Amino acid sequence: MVDKVSAFTQELINDVARNHYSLRAWRTLLSRSWSRSLEDIRKSPARTHSFWSWVVIVAAMGASIILLTLWLQTFEQALTALVFWLPWYAGAVFFVLTHLGMVDDSQGVPHQSLLLPNGLSFIRLALAPLVLWPCLQVPIYPVAAPIFAIFLAGLLLSDLLDGWVARRQNLCTRMGGMLDPLADLALLTYLVFGLYLAGAVPGLLLILLVVRYPILLIGVLIIFFVRGPSALRPTLIGKATTFATSIVLLMIALNTLLPTAWLVPLVIEWSVRLLYVLISANILYLVYRGVAWTGRMDVRSDSKGKISK
Repeated sequence: MVDKVSAFTQELINDVARNHYSLRAWRTLLSRSWSRSLEDIRKSPARTHSFWSWVVIVAAMGASIILLTLWLQTFEQALTALVFWLPWYAGAVFFVLTHLGMVDDSQGVPHQSLLLPNGLSFIRLALAPLVLWPCLQVPIYPVAAPIFAIFLAGLLLSDLLDGWVARRQNLCTRMGGMLDPLADLALLTYLVFGLYLAGAVPGLLLILLVVRYPILLIGVLIIFFVRGPSALRPTLIGKATTFATSIVLLMIALNTLLPTAWLVPLVIEWSVRLLYVLISANILYLVYRGVAWTGRMDVRSDSKGKISK
């Protein structure tokens, strides 16, 4: 099944390239992708049913945070949180629903349910906006601060949990390989924006994080449309940067929600400096890899030209 899926994706990419990336070609790609998604949904009603169970769980978690805001703050603040969150939540639901065909094992055999690691990544993706609003942007009643802190810590630590469960139980899927980094991107981006607006992190850190992810995304898209679908393995420096970013931002966020003397300003300052180094090194490495890969492609093209002559 993996070969069929890869062949289908490659066919779509080739079709877009043949038509010179025209608007009509992109519409055709989206239409065929949607038809394939509907086919996957119809073929596995059990998997779809398990997905809707996760949708209800996530909706209940999000509603709980918003109701807490309504109880401890004002109706306007709770309504703002709801309006801010609902479109993102609907988009996350749609995204995962249309990629249920990727819940398969290494042999291409589809699972009959949305697995726990995938569900945890879905929770992290769908609830990410609530980190910015209301958790970090609403004046917090003292009773609510620990609850928001636990909620935030749970989201960030779920990144470690879903990977550990997937490896230990041999539940790694193509869905997980795509959904996990996407959820990390969303959560860390909302978190650093929230902390910046709260005055807890400097603007340079926000810029570095915002620049890092588009570079990575653009690189992945270029590889996808030039080389076709391929296994993209995370690098050691990328893993280290993401892990350090999660820990440092969590530490700063907890200190913002629960200001105490346990975290001295010097610790925060040196932690942020460490992130400067890691993120900058990660960005430079991504640029280097991109230039090196382009160079190899040029060499191959020249070699093919000489052979054809």
